[in-house]
Amino acid sequence: MASNKRWALALLVVLLALLAAGCTRQKAESDQVTLVLAYPADQKTRPLYRETVARFERKHPGIRVRLLEIPKDYYRKVLVMIAGRNAPDLMWMGQSFAEFATRGAFLDITDRVARELNLEEYLPQAIQWYRIEGKQLGIPFGVDMEFIAYNKKLFDEAGVDYPRDDWTLEEFLEKAKRLTKDRNGDGRIDQYGFRGGLDCSAFGAQILAEDGSRACCNTPQMVRHLQFHLDLAHKWRVAPLPDAIQQEGLDIYAAFRQGRAAMMRMYTWDLPALREQCREIDWDIVNGPKVVQRGYWASSQAVLISSETRHPDEAWLLCKEFFGPEFQRSMAQRGLPTNLKIAREVIAANRERPANLAALLKASDALYPFPRVAHLSELLQHWWNANESVNCLRATPEVAVARAERAINRAIARGR
Repeated sequence: MASNKRWALALLVVLLALLAAGCTRQKAESDQVTLVLAYPADQKTRPLYRETVARFERKHPGIRVRLLEIPKDYYRKVLVMIAGRNAPDLMWMGQSFAEFATRGAFLDITDRVARELNLEEYLPQAIQWYRIEGKQLGIPFGVDMEFIAYNKKLFDEAGVDYPRDDWTLEEFLEKAKRLTKDRNGDGRIDQYGFRGGLDCSAFGAQILAEDGSRACCNTPQMVRHLQFHLDLAHKWRVAPLPDAIQQEGLDIYAAFRQGRAAMMRMYTWDLPALREQCREIDWDIVNGPKVVQRGYWASSQAVLISSETRHPDEAWLLCKEFFGPEFQRSMAQRGLPTNLKIAREVIAANRERPANLAALLKASDALYPFPRVAHLSELLQHWWNANESVNCLRATPEVAVARAERAINRAIARGR
């Protein structure tokens, strides 16, 4: 009898312990915060985001992060989520940032930044790109920009000096002409001196006013920009015609890899592919030449916090992880870190191509991103349509810029 009582008591103790453990586990699970982070996943960036999230979760065991990977049509899909009041807690943003900011999509982090960051440590232009009406909405972790990649072997074969970051338009043209070759004498060019274009900002031209209030593309400077690119192909014949480029297909690196273009306009996101696909050739990068001024297209990337998040403090902790030193270093393979100290460290430690990685930092005082305005994609599409009409000889530069100005201003008026 006494034995049965002891067994019953022991069983009761075990059951109570299991119940307590279950309650503790349920409480721990209920106390855990889950954050959703949306970003445009690709094969190169996916591991970097996953590693960063894993590191963050180790630091903050009470916070779980769910990565929402959107490889295609990213901006539209996130806008749909916001419209459906199902916004992710954090979201990656690039040059279409303003289309979301004007909808009040982001948390104002001005006070948090003032308390915790020294903005003098960051590239000032990039910080400004995520500030609207005095409100700091994000801290970018990287800057995307253009550069010219060049094949050093082709320069050596032609006896042409390598370009320098302070070169002029005249020097650019002289090199492009000497690097353009008909190698087999059949009357067709086998090796072009240049492929791509120079940014309109180098000509002193812009597509939109800085505040996005009007088009400003109908200027002599923009006409000169468009005419220059026509002349590259048709007058000086140092660049391929647009239809020849289209026939080459989607492999934009093939012409460079196969020696069919001695110089090519490329972007920082091309660097991983250049290192991988062009590792058998000796190449480097240089900033575009000065025309009337130094001017280079640029954009930036940041992870921003939704204004609808229920966990702003936890989201801020995760946000800091993405503009922190570890992530900036990992993303430096495809962009310029916005933290100036990290940018200099990355450049000093670089032992792979391009040797002239410092060109990116040298260009940072002459960057011309598109204005952060609502409906940017729609406005730019009118410009691309006009630009294409010039390249395909359907319109003169003068007609095209006037047409683009009218179309852009109509679109701006509709959006007011």
